[in-house]
Amino acid sequence: MAEAAMLVSAATPKFRSLPETEMRSALARHNPGAPRDAIFEMAQLLDAISRTISALSAAERGRIPLAEDRLREILLDAGRHQAADVPVRVAYEAGGPVERSEGAGLGERISRDDGIARLTDYAISRPVESWAGVVAGAGEIEARLGIPRSTLNEWHRRGAVIGLLRGERKRDYPLEQFVDARPVAGLADVVRVAPDARAAWLWLRQPHFSLDMQTPLAMLKGGHCDRVVKAAERDFG
Repeated sequence: MAEAAMLVSAATPKFRSLPETEMRSALARHNPGAPRDAIFEMAQLLDAISRTISALSAAERGRIPLAEDRLREILLDAGRHQAADVPVRVAYEAGGPVERSEGAGLGERISRDDGIARLTDYAISRPVESWAGVVAGAGEIEARLGIPRSTLNEWHRRGAVIGLLRGERKRDYPLEQFVDARPVAGLADVVRVAPDARAAWLWLRQPHFSLDMQTPLAMLKGGHCDRVVKAAERDFG
């Protein structure tokens, strides 16, 4: 039985789809005159189809027709069903007189200063390390990573690195954003669309459903810049 199972496993290998970036490069190479938007759209479509098919078993893949006319018909039919998937409007008929009611309202208005004072009573001060991970100032980064202060300041000015204010003027830099003493590739594109540095760093360190529940920062370090930037543009756009 064990030998039979091994034979079945060998006969039905697990396939992995090509990354979208590779599909995009191949499409651009074979279609030099195609618009950039069309290349992106085609790569996304092929990526979705490839990932779906690669997850099927050998038996399931065998049921997919290879005849181009039949396959085209199936894809177009799926597109028509998707387009028709819109909310249904249901007519409402009143069954009796309308009952009128009023809520208690928002209560007494207070001044801005009183509001800030009440919020301060509820707010809990948290150290930056509790949500940002290990951080360091410019001097410590120069000592540990060998990055000169002038270089770090220039990176921050251009939005290539994230600096978090501690107090009014001191700025700390999360160490996770550096790889080989350089900013992670793609970080600047996230900073560009995020409302501020704090929001960008919080977003980068949270698992994301459209990134296979990986953190955007981990995906950037894995070279998946395009997927991360698209997710950031959707979330912050």
